[in-house]
Amino acid sequence: MAAGGTQAMRQFVYLVVKGCYDRRLRCCRDSYMADTFHMRRINVSRFFFYPEPPPPPPLAMVVDARLPRPCITFCAPWVMHFMLLGRNSDKVLAVDHKGRTTMYDPAANTIRAAPTLAHPKRLPAISLPIGDDLYILDPTSSDHRCFEALVYKPGGPAHDWVTTRGPIDRYNDWHCQSLPPPPYHPYSCSFVGANGAIGGYAVVGGGGDSAEIWVSTNDGSGSGTFSFDTARRAWTKHGDWTLPFRGLAEYVPEYNLWFALSSGSNNNHLCAFDLAGAAEPPATRDFCQELKPPKDWKLVSSHLVHLGSGRFCIARFFEKPVKIPVCCVCDMDTQTYGVFTGVEVKKPGRGLRLRMVKHRSECYRFDDHIKEWVL
Repeated sequence: MAAGGTQAMRQFVYLVVKGCYDRRLRCCRDSYMADTFHMRRINVSRFFFYPEPPPPPPLAMVVDARLPRPCITFCAPWVMHFMLLGRNSDKVLAVDHKGRTTMYDPAANTIRAAPTLAHPKRLPAISLPIGDDLYILDPTSSDHRCFEALVYKPGGPAHDWVTTRGPIDRYNDWHCQSLPPPPYHPYSCSFVGANGAIGGYAVVGGGGDSAEIWVSTNDGSGSGTFSFDTARRAWTKHGDWTLPFRGLAEYVPEYNLWFALSSGSNNNHLCAFDLAGAAEPPATRDFCQELKPPKDWKLVSSHLVHLGSGRFCIARFFEKPVKIPVCCVCDMDTQTYGVFTGVEVKKPGRGLRLRMVKHRSECYRFDDHIKEWVL
């Protein structure tokens, strides 16, 4: 049985874009340039039409829109990574290359200090929220430092803290716990759809301590699918097959199915499958393509965000070559576009197959190449 019941719909999707160096953000005592990371809140609730959507436009049609202003800008000496602490909490964890973390609550517009990871992870890391905890896995390593959890612990009563002066923590806080390393040995980053050496991953099973984390990886001897039992804190290999999707698969309790972007011949299509008790590659149900970009647009990356109740936001980023006149000749440059689309998976009636309903799409233009996180 899978975790979770009916989920409330998320109103916002968070887009973080690595920006150029900003002189105004430079510390007067810092002689080095810092990287900036701008976070924006995109209100996706307006992407959906109710009670019924209007007739869908042609797939090639999207609405040009302007990105909202950044709600916060992070600054770091080098690379950073961003993780959603929990689907229902909407808090974002920012991690730098040394494992230092900061927790940001966009709804309250507040910053909270968070514990430094027990061991820095090679970024981008795999992150999976389970209950109040966040599991973080280095996708390129299998040593004793590659896997840990950011665990939430309520503080003890004040009178206990006063009397013991010992191990009881008076405050509610998160703590880092190292976890057993996986049994595989990452071999290369060439695995199709890989984030490092990991192709697809998901949370399977009950909620809290009874959940399992499933990953498909490419190691030195080939590919395989493994799971980590959060209760027993032990790894199990399920077979030499791989999960038929890439990135994170989201569980939808209304249909008792997992949804992700496919990694097969219909690459990057929304797909559904059943992971409960899977002892072999699960059968995949592919849906139609929600977007048909112009022919000269090259797909760079895709992201799937579950909003709740079978509704999703699919974000795709494209590069388009353009000619720029320079001194009476034409030089080539690249423009970047991000298209965010609201889609809904529905069952028309009892016994009928699931179908995908496309809602609104918005297109955002970026000035140059970008590095993005969609949460």
